[in-house]
Amino acid sequence: MRTRNYRLLAASTVLVSSWATAQLDPLTTMVNPEQLREDLEVVRRSVEQVHPDPYRYQPVEQLGMRFDSVAASIREPMTAEDFMRAVRPLFHAIGSAETRLLPSAALQQAYAHQVKLIPFTVAVINGRLYVDEELKGFRSLPTAAELLKVNGRSGAEILALLRKAQVPEGADTTLLDRRIEQDFPLMYRRSVEAADRFVVEYRDLSGATGQREIFALTKDEMRQSRRPKGLQVQPWRLEAIPATRTAWLTLSTFNAAALLEQRINPERFLSDVLGALRKSEAATLVIDVRGAGGEDPGMAEAVFSLIAQQPFRVLKSMYVRSGRVPDSYRYAEPAPEFFASAEGAYMPEHNGRRVLKADDPRLEKLEPAATAFQGKVYVVCNGSTTGAAAAFVMMAKRTGRARTVGEETGSNAASFCGGRKMHFTLPNTGCVLHVPMTCFVPEGTPSGPLDRGEMPTYGVPPRVQDLAQGRDTVREALLNLVAEMQ
Repeated sequence: MRTRNYRLLAASTVLVSSWATAQLDPLTTMVNPEQLREDLEVVRRSVEQVHPDPYRYQPVEQLGMRFDSVAASIREPMTAEDFMRAVRPLFHAIGSAETRLLPSAALQQAYAHQVKLIPFTVAVINGRLYVDEELKGFRSLPTAAELLKVNGRSGAEILALLRKAQVPEGADTTLLDRRIEQDFPLMYRRSVEAADRFVVEYRDLSGATGQREIFALTKDEMRQSRRPKGLQVQPWRLEAIPATRTAWLTLSTFNAAALLEQRINPERFLSDVLGALRKSEAATLVIDVRGAGGEDPGMAEAVFSLIAQQPFRVLKSMYVRSGRVPDSYRYAEPAPEFFASAEGAYMPEHNGRRVLKADDPRLEKLEPAATAFQGKVYVVCNGSTTGAAAAFVMMAKRTGRARTVGEETGSNAASFCGGRKMHFTLPNTGCVLHVPMTCFVPEGTPSGPLDRGEMPTYGVPPRVQDLAQGRDTVREALLNLVAEMQ
């Protein structure tokens, strides 16, 4: 009987403990310093043993000293958000935009459904913030109004805080600005302030200033009250512009899984594009990869085959860290096939990395297809063009096959870390660490700075007046150029 009572007591204790854990608010739960330092050590070991190029901007000794300094500074309990802010300078020192520490699953659920946020998005133009879309059922602010202040903070101060809260790829800031545009409400809440109301001071297009008070909404409330802007369109689509014998090919993702969800077979789609180009007798092809990203450089090869005229390859080299299972692997999503492939495909470790063997098929040059498009080609890109899509931009420009238009890419022009990522869930805060496992070295030589993205042939920044009218600055400028050159 005594044994049974002990078991009942143990079972009830577990139930009470589970109930208490379930009731914890992920926004306010405090984690003690010892546990925070344990999480920091998981971050350190994961980066040191998995990231292919962690010491690009900081030598190993200096980066180690930075980790030691952050560990020594953790003396008081913190929330998970406080912890992420405390370790952010370490990610800036690494300088890899794909190496990120994200909120726990519970915290992300709170942000998605419970937390009240500022209800509009912005456009970042020439280092200033402009209202883009209001995420509620009625308009409070003039279209494309410049944000002068929000709750007393200047637009410049807000932009600086939002940029500082992210990790750039080297010295490139275009990726940071485009990410701000993608989720301004949540980034404002996490990096500027938590508030239920916002006094917004603005300047409209006429130069007149004004002020409005706006109340916060949850994301659920925004979805219920707003009318989505524009129509839902396919991520890959081809549009004919007969007046100038131009075809506009939009490829908004290079992610194979995302295409599969939309029932798009890349090989079949690209074959159909070639057929449509021949049938329409198009003289100019525009390939729009703004906002596109993907892990597999093979997708860049497939797209470039549309226009290739000479033998080509996307990469001249790629490498991983050591190919060994890291000490923190028990906190990661398993990736056995990656470690198995590293053993056979890569050279032995040298200077802390393993380089892909020179005879690997991924480094072989491909022959151009006889049916490839032979006309003039332009490629449109911006700061959120990353990964495989950025590699395509680099290849199109460096081979001379296309002129690139828009902004510098979000991935570094000299080499960038990406591909498959290893995800580590930290044991105490629940934060999720993303670490890329491969560094890609694109074929050719960048024409611009080595710590920036690939620079466009023609730089075309967005314009405020076009934002107000819902026009596409780059598209209009490029189509005008095509018409003038005919």
